[in-house]
Amino acid sequence: MRGSILAALTGLLLLGAPASAQWPVGTGNFWGKLSFFHHQTTEQFRADGSKKPFINSNAESISQAIFLDLNVGLTDRLDLWLQAPYYDLEFNDDSGDRKSTGIGDIRLSARFNLLQLRGGSLPITARFTTKFPVNDFPIDAEIIPVGEGQFDFEAWLEGGISLWPLPAYSVLWVGYRWRLENTETTRKPGDEVVFLAELGGTELLGGLGGKLVLDGIFGRPGKIQGIQLGSVDEREILYLAPTLFYNFTSQTILEVGVRIPLRGKNYPAGGPFQIGVFHQGSFWD
Repeated sequence: MRGSILAALTGLLLLGAPASAQWPVGTGNFWGKLSFFHHQTTEQFRADGSKKPFINSNAESISQAIFLDLNVGLTDRLDLWLQAPYYDLEFNDDSGDRKSTGIGDIRLSARFNLLQLRGGSLPITARFTTKFPVNDFPIDAEIIPVGEGQFDFEAWLEGGISLWPLPAYSVLWVGYRWRLENTETTRKPGDEVVFLAELGGTELLGGLGGKLVLDGIFGRPGKIQGIQLGSVDEREILYLAPTLFYNFTSQTILEVGVRIPLRGKNYPAGGPFQIGVFHQGSFWD
């Protein structure tokens, strides 16, 4: 039960930045995004990939969260990106109702623009991310955790291309996540390969645009007290996320979408609904 809800949380961490955010923002500039999601399901992907009801009798998982993303340009090529989530989680079954709220693990990233190809229309960026555990992972099996309790480190290579003169763009991110041991629980989650691919069109109809995102997490089995776990500990999820967005101004965008799980292992099923507001600007204004 607890592993399934934690998976629902961390699966949202690949939420992509808007198209313009693929380019370095420049010294003194910034962009921010406030996102809300709702995820409700009675099913999970089992270790063999089949989708079935939770093992607990009449079980239902209800997850809600707010994500705050803030990216600031330290130089014309170096950005600093902070992501902080707040969770409201429930898991209900015949044995009782459980609920937890709180700030989840925080991610801090340094993004460095390596190259600007094709006259600047094709940026290639490297990103290094550290996940800081804010809350301990509770030992009590009846308490839903809002964090995983251990540090993670991630390395990403990110590319984005403008398809101008078409009002369209494409994005590809590929990364690797090293997951350290939680010394209190003696559990080390398995490392993960992560990716995000995105194709979008801006202002296709007035201020209305859209994008299609394919993102996934492919993990290895973890360890407990140094003992390798088997396939029951491999987490995997592949999402397809159609999203509409509306440009209120050149600086402010509203996004609405749903994440449809295509396949998974040891992961909750169900499609999270999401809505977000993006804004970019300058500290010099």
